[in-house]
Amino acid sequence: MSLLVDNPIINSPFEEPARYWDYREGQPVLVEGRRPAGYYLKARTREPQVSLFEEEFVPLELVNTIREQVKNWRERGYPIIVKNVFRQQFMKLQQMF
Repeated sequence: MSLLVDNPIINSPFEEPARYWDYREGQPVLVEGRRPAGYYLKARTREPQVSLFEEEFVPLELVNTIREQVKNWRERGYPIIVKNVFRQQFMKLQQMF
């Protein structure tokens, strides 16, 4: 069981992540898409050590919803921001005279 990968960094820091490492049955697997936001909840047992694969994944629904909305907003070309920036620049020009 190898938890290490040769090239762990697979995405650009300037773009939305396109791939991520997922561990299935103890082996790293490269998966297309963005990793869902969430955390692993350790089961309450008396056993001394529980492996990562026996923990339950709890998704962060609010974070995942916000990520999806930001993605859609970017794909539409930042519609509200462009309008507001244009309005601010126009108002500055009017105030100059």
